[in-house]
Amino acid sequence: MTKRTIEHTPSEARTIERFKIDSSNISSVGYAEDRRVLAIQFLHSGLVLHYYDVPAEVFEDFGKATSRGAFYARNIRGKFTAKPMSGLCPKCAAWGYIGERCEDCGTATIREVDRTHKP
Repeated sequence: MTKRTIEHTPSEARTIERFKIDSSNISSVGYAEDRRVLAIQFLHSGLVLHYYDVPAEVFEDFGKATSRGAFYARNIRGKFTAKPMSGLCPKCAAWGYIGERCEDCGTATIREVDRTHKP
């Protein structure tokens, strides 16, 4: 499976309706079948990721899994191109959608969080 580069579009995160699920790690999921995009929001961090080129069968199996976290780890994470949709405001550190104006302070645009952990 070839991973592809995905560009950010402001408000893209809002284009897929997510619904809450019962999971100890995942808060909500959604799927855009016409675009084959899976949206996942994580419970503890609030991070929203979009996964691209995900077959509908993977989303269906994900919904049927007894442990969605385990299914995610085995069948989604690292298998599809992922793009973060949520990030932090550089002024007030509030979470929001990347590319959109911060709803808390209104003075800055939400940016992607650097997850490289460089010293």
